Amino acid sequence: MTPREKTLLAVLGGALLIILSFIGFSSFYLPEIRKAESQKKIAEQKLKQAEQVLSLSEELEPEIVWLERSGTTEISPQDAQSKLQALIRKQASARNLEIRDSRILPFQSGQHFDRVRVLFKLTGMERDVFSWLTSIHLPSQRQVVTKMELKPQTNDLTRVEVEVEVEKWIITPDDV
Repeated sequence: MTPREKTLLAVLGGALLIILSFIGFSSFYLPEIRKAESQKKIAEQKLKQAEQVLSLSEELEPEIVWLERSGTTEISPQDAQSKLQALIRKQASARNLEIRDSRILPFQSGQHFDRVRVLFKLTGMERDVFSWLTSIHLPSQRQVVTKMELKPQTNDLTRVEVEVEVEKWIITPDDV
């Protein structure tokens, strides 16, 4: 083989090596770099979200402490509504109030808490009704009277008729 042929073969081999290196770079190395860059961007976004949650948790710390202190547990809306209705019915019976109607109102979901509501219509002596109202209005347990209509009973002026809507704020499980 002549020196010219050897040089030509070396140049062609070098060119082939450069071409194969370039193909290998664009086929194997470049996609991995792009994948790593996209994963880095996703991780940076998750970091920003985590920092926002952390700053928000510092703002909501008093509410979180209050929730922990009040013994908040996750409960389904149906269970919460039935327990609320049973509690109100028990408190009314203990005060000799006559329950005319009780209904479970539609549950309302919210951003941080969900609300269950019940409606009661009952009659009784005024002092018993007020005692009952103070026993069911419990803000420390996230249970409040949100609507109340009180009027004297038409056939017996010693008694009053009351229509009350009671709400309870709950935390529902994520899968409900």
